[in-house]
Amino acid sequence: MKIGMIDLVQFLIGYAFFLLSASVHESSHAWTAFKFGDPTAKLQNRISLNPVNHIDLLGTVIIPFMVFLSGIPIIGWAKPTPVNPANFQNPRRDGMYVSGAGPVSNLLVVAVLAVFWHIAASMTAPAMSGRYIALLFCYVFSTGILINLSLAIFNMMPIYPLDGSGVLEGLLPLSLAKAYSKLRPFGFIILLVVFYVPAFRDVIWTGVAIMFSLLGIKYFPLKNIWG
Repeated sequence: MKIGMIDLVQFLIGYAFFLLSASVHESSHAWTAFKFGDPTAKLQNRISLNPVNHIDLLGTVIIPFMVFLSGIPIIGWAKPTPVNPANFQNPRRDGMYVSGAGPVSNLLVVAVLAVFWHIAASMTAPAMSGRYIALLFCYVFSTGILINLSLAIFNMMPIYPLDGSGVLEGLLPLSLAKAYSKLRPFGFIILLVVFYVPAFRDVIWTGVAIMFSLLGIKYFPLKNIWG
């Protein structure tokens, strides 16, 4: 694959948002767990937006750069936030909130970035000075929205170890939750299998497209600005 300057810049912008968004996601898990009585993650300095505290060498560094060189959109993960349910007063309920905190935090970031995108988009009329700078900001903000929506939607899939599994366990009646929990040892295998099913990936991209539409966000390709 031939990598051009635009490809490199797009990757670096996306990777920067990936690092920040993953940090927001994991620190939200840590903060919520602490609020419900579990200091495990706090003691490991995981209530932090510093990406260094959340880096997983394979998932945060090696995999994203490997897929970039292969021409695939950014794929990766941060170091999982340690949680000890024994510290919760109500492990099922509190665990559900801790699990859901990560995706919710990414959706909050999406809301903030959407406001900035619309401000920038209002300055992109052909007659306006600084139009191309505004278009560049639109690209940057839309990239951040894409990354955060992808993280939120992907993590809400009810497959262990994704956050959706913790939310679902908290919502299910106890008997069904116990039956569902028996899938935990096979979660990673199931995730690997379904990841290669086109319909699974389509669910994520369809969800992203719907949210882009609802938020009124349009994607400005970088090549249209730089090319």
